[in-house]
Amino acid sequence: MTRTAPAWLEDFQTRFGEVLRMPLARETGTLSATPDRYDSETVAGTLDGAGMTSAERLAVYNRQYWFRLFGVLHGAFPLTCRLMGYWAFNAYAGRYLLAHPPSGWDIDTIAEDFVTFFAREIDESVAHEREAYVEASRIDAAYRAVFRAPPVTPFRPSAADAAHLLDARLIESPAVAILEEHSALLDLRRTLLNDTSEQRVPLPPAWPAPRSAALFRTDEGTGEAPLEVREAELLRLLREHSVREAVALLERACPAEERAELPSKTQGWLARSVQHGWWTGMRVGA
Repeated sequence: MTRTAPAWLEDFQTRFGEVLRMPLARETGTLSATPDRYDSETVAGTLDGAGMTSAERLAVYNRQYWFRLFGVLHGAFPLTCRLMGYWAFNAYAGRYLLAHPPSGWDIDTIAEDFVTFFAREIDESVAHEREAYVEASRIDAAYRAVFRAPPVTPFRPSAADAAHLLDARLIESPAVAILEEHSALLDLRRTLLNDTSEQRVPLPPAWPAPRSAALFRTDEGTGEAPLEVREAELLRLLREHSVREAVALLERACPAEERAELPSKTQGWLARSVQHGWWTGMRVGA
């Protein structure tokens, strides 16, 4: 049986929540609480204690609220943080958290929409680094999505499946992501995970052409597999087409000099994707 909370409690929780979510000031070069902006009634209703005034005690909660949420986003986007620097990253994180406050019991879910917000809001002040920062955030988000994906059973085609495989659509596992990078961001991310420093790191030099990799969950954690250019194209085509259609589209896109080896390579790429568990099943027909 549920009971309606008394009006005074609802009012207090609303005002206390507003104090907690009061943005920390950045003007002094540190993240600081601003007790003078707190609701006066909430301050008056809080007891002094432990050598602090009521406003100072509320400031402790205010700071800890923000530091806890910043910490979650730092953990979810370690590569982006180190490339941008924590101070710059926190500016976007603060704006994001004001627009997307926690709304459930699992605090880790606050990171779910950050990459979309970041790609939209990052401004031109970072000039040519902008696209690299967005790419880094997408890599971080892919790691998070693969790690948090629900348990799945990998697709192991049976003899009966073989008769229909060419005309089937493969069902991609939620625990795999196909990534494209324009510099060695994946290598840098692995390195930074064992680096406790908070110093900003420089962007790796850009490659002449982008490279692709598959990120996937393993029994030991998360695995990475570099992909050949055509292999990555095939995997992306398989998301939207049957195996037969994807292979035909890939062949048409290939230069003539690559086509002789394409059938054997395609078989190898498909076999590897099944071996690593990148599919959960197949769907025949519409």
